[in-house]
Amino acid sequence: MRAIVRERYGSPDIVTVAEVDKPVPLPDQVLVKIHAASINTADLDYLTGNPPIARVAFGLRRPRTTVMGCDLAGTVESVGTAVTRFSAGDEVLADLSGSGYGSFAEYASIREKVVAAKPAGLSFVEAATLPHSGVLALQGLRAKGPIEPGHRVLVNGAGGCVGPFAIQLAKSFGAEVTGVDSTAKLDWIRSIGADHVIDYAREDFTRTGRHYDHILDVAARGSVLRYRRSLTPGGSYVLIARNLAGFIQAFVVGGAISIAGKKRMGIFAWSPSKPADLDTLSGYLQARKIRPLIDGQCDFEGVPDALRKLAAGRARGKLIITMS
Repeated sequence: MRAIVRERYGSPDIVTVAEVDKPVPLPDQVLVKIHAASINTADLDYLTGNPPIARVAFGLRRPRTTVMGCDLAGTVESVGTAVTRFSAGDEVLADLSGSGYGSFAEYASIREKVVAAKPAGLSFVEAATLPHSGVLALQGLRAKGPIEPGHRVLVNGAGGCVGPFAIQLAKSFGAEVTGVDSTAKLDWIRSIGADHVIDYAREDFTRTGRHYDHILDVAARGSVLRYRRSLTPGGSYVLIARNLAGFIQAFVVGGAISIAGKKRMGIFAWSPSKPADLDTLSGYLQARKIRPLIDGQCDFEGVPDALRKLAAGRARGKLIITMS
């Protein structure tokens, strides 16, 4: 079968299309014929081996798994002998970021427990946007307490993979939402539901004097202490950490702030492929409370350019690989 592979850590320049062995499902696995996969910031981290501490899981000197990709949507082709929830022909989706990656391929063998049924009425392309970014947005928004109608929510890094889901989810909860990103994305962010937009290159939202009940920091720029002054009493800040320094600071400094006062700050215990969260997101999609936001589609040969676009911060929503 064809797959997107890389043999070492590096830039999108090292990514190639290769023929690899078609996987055979173990007893607790399903074999999925993949129709679409979405590209996430996590795939860039997996490609480059960042943060370095992550190489303990990925492989210290070179990646343990050469096939890239975490999100997928497809059709079950066969199942292992211990599988009880799925059978051949079922339409499914999955996030493989906690299961060895490997979704940028024509087939993948996946543990049954991380597979979810594809929402009825969604195309495979639409469904592939959901598992990783959608779950991160949902869990990040709920991590430090519920969002109530009238709450003011700020999403820092609103125009990438996770941010658009976070904006739509916060609006569905009844919040007043502010999106922070680059100049080129502001009109688009407003079009998907943000009540207010801020150009991070022209304005530091932590110095405006405006306060927010919840801040979801996807961009992960700057010190945690900067964000503290932008929270209301009892407000919450959650970081989706992409580097070790940010993780440690949010965990230690944010934790100390949370203990010492009423403001709740820090990271959250991300739980990929949580069935209840995937079901919740599927329900929101079917009710049209949120919608998949797709920047573009490519075939295998277009993946390096798509990765470059995401790395440069030019993607608005999800980039999709289609297998046929």
